[in-house]
Amino acid sequence: MKEVFLAVFDGTEECKSAVRYASRRAKLNNASLLIVATVDTEEFNYWLSVNNKMIDNVEKESKDMLNDLSKEIHSYSDVECDYIVEHGSKLDVVKRLIENDKSISLMILASNTKDKNPGILVETISGAGYAIPVVVLPGNLNDDSIDKLAGYVS
Repeated sequence: MKEVFLAVFDGTEECKSAVRYASRRAKLNNASLLIVATVDTEEFNYWLSVNNKMIDNVEKESKDMLNDLSKEIHSYSDVECDYIVEHGSKLDVVKRLIENDKSISLMILASNTKDKNPGILVETISGAGYAIPVVVLPGNLNDDSIDKLAGYVS
């Protein structure tokens, strides 16, 4: 069974950093990369028809965002990637993926750069942990620094 590295993507620059590192590491380790975007359906507590329309819009935006990310990844790596959109909170989705897919062997995150809070996933992992190793990058690294950390030599 081929190893799978997991990255969560929400469109932020720090997530792009985590994905770049994950794609470099996955390629060097002959692993594949699973990138997940989440649609937190609990955020939508409106009437059913409005709720469904909003969820559909957010899901479409997430798919478009992953499509753009796919093009970006392929500009610097030919790593094998799968892209999925899952419903639920980031925490619940990540936990479920790790529990249900035993091929996931590493998760890569980057810390938030906008305020003192590193991000909900980073905070939770540092407190509760997960059943796999987790790499947390500073969210403000440039591409050259990320590549160097990942062991990629151009």
